[in-house]
Amino acid sequence: MPQYYRPKHVKRKPKGPGITLPLLTAAAVICLCLLLIPSKGKGNDPAVAASPSALPVASPSASPVEEESQPTPSATPLPEDSQPPAVETSTPSAAEGTFTFDQPVPQSEPVEMDYFADALFIGDSRTDGLRIYSGIKGATFYCYKGLNIFDMSKRQVVEMNGGKYTVTDALKKGPQYQKIYISLGVNELGYPGTDSFYKSFKSFLEEVKAAQPNAIIYLQNLVPVNPDICAQKNQPSYVNNQRVADFNAVFPQLAQECQVALVDVKTALSDENGILPADATVDGVHFTKAWYQKWLEYLMCHTVTPEAYQAAQEAAQ
Repeated sequence: MPQYYRPKHVKRKPKGPGITLPLLTAAAVICLCLLLIPSKGKGNDPAVAASPSALPVASPSASPVEEESQPTPSATPLPEDSQPPAVETSTPSAAEGTFTFDQPVPQSEPVEMDYFADALFIGDSRTDGLRIYSGIKGATFYCYKGLNIFDMSKRQVVEMNGGKYTVTDALKKGPQYQKIYISLGVNELGYPGTDSFYKSFKSFLEEVKAAQPNAIIYLQNLVPVNPDICAQKNQPSYVNNQRVADFNAVFPQLAQECQVALVDVKTALSDENGILPADATVDGVHFTKAWYQKWLEYLMCHTVTPEAYQAAQEAAQ
């Protein structure tokens, strides 16, 4: 009988832990390497993978570090010995001793009516109108219609102690005053030039200062006229504002040389055109009641204290 070929059987390897453990260990090592390879060069913290929108964004102006390291200069107080001097913000006034004779009396706090209880007013018919119509109380007046600077030691127009005196004599023999207001010039407009006016006025001011050494002397400049009404009322041709301007140029010189306080009633009682308003005068020269009251109000708001007056005299010497 023929012999048949029989294939060889593959011999199976026996199962057991000795063969399986090495395979598992090798597989674990391979898996670990696969996990480590993609993350090469990256941090070990998984939080790095968070999306950018989840991270807080700080504004530079909100950084407390910047505020601490760069304080503003105003936040750091200077040492006491290096503090800058305080800035003077108040406006100088005559009451603070800054008044000088080369400028008109500046505006001041209004005084009460009793301010005029020891005041004397010297002048012509305009000053007499101030006495009658302004409402002033307590003041004394040496005034007369038509009075001018050349009459001060000639015309006896002052009634005092049962007699009549010139203004110059009354200043010497009468009471002592703390304030003396002088307003003259209208009746002198017809005199040629201004030299005689200047010389006579300067001499008179010196006499006033000698007779009344404790008085603050207020020299009032000349209020313009209204030319149209002057023409209607047939005022003399020399009563015009060109002559008024000529005389007003003398008053600042007198104020400085004689050391008296100049009061700018000209500006106070003129309109925007530099003339006496038509509704402020009855004849082109003299005032209405309302304008006399305005004159008084201006005087009450333009005063000089004795201390400022004395300081100005000392500074001028």
